[in-house]
Formats: sequence, C-alpha cells, structure tokens
Amino acid sequence: MSAASTDLMAGSFLDYTAVDDDTAPTAISTSDKVKFLFVQNTSTTDGVVLCFDGGTAAYNLADGVFVGPSQTWFGRLPNTTVANLHAISSDIGDAGDATANLIVAALIDDVA
Repeated sequence: MSAASTDLMAGSFLDYTAVDDDTAPTAISTSDKVKFLFVQNTSTTDGVVLCFDGGTAAYNLADGVFVGPSQTWFGRLPNTTVANLHAISSDIGDAGDATANLIVAALIDDVA
C-alpha cells in the first residue's frame, strides 16, 4: 500500500468451485460485492487506513478504519463493492512515509 489513496483490490480471484488447469482466474470488477474482508498488515512501522464509501482514503478520515503495524482487521461488508474500498499507508497521527505491506483476502460476489 502506498502513501496515496488507491484501490485496495485489483486483478483476479479464484472461483470457489473446482476448475481445471486451463481455466483462467476471474477478473475482479469494480461492481463485484465484497461480502467478507480480511486485512493483515505485515509492516512493522506504518499502518494503513481503510475507506469503505468510495471516497479518498486519508490518515485523518473520520470514518476510516486504522490497521496498525502487525495488526489484523476483518469484517462482513454486505453492500460494499470493490470500487468502494480504498486504502492508504498511514501513521496513526499523520500520513505514512513508507509503503505498508498487506495480506488481503476477501469473499467476493461476482456480480459483473
């Protein structure tokens, strides 16, 4: 995660059903719903602020969730889309000065 607000998830995901080795992973769409989100911050110095409403993530976001260094956060997000999820590296009191490393796992409803 960088010191600029960006999408939390992009790329592709694995289907929950068995697929053969010739089947490509499914592309994540901004309209896909994130039913469950798990975020593990593996950094030892910087945290990350999560934004769930599609706005710009910032260290001083009133409704943002701060995940500190070596901390984990998870939750059910029944109506949040991939486009709504943004994040930024951050210290608890000011903008982050480094890149936070995250492990992100999600259960996604492929609505696209």
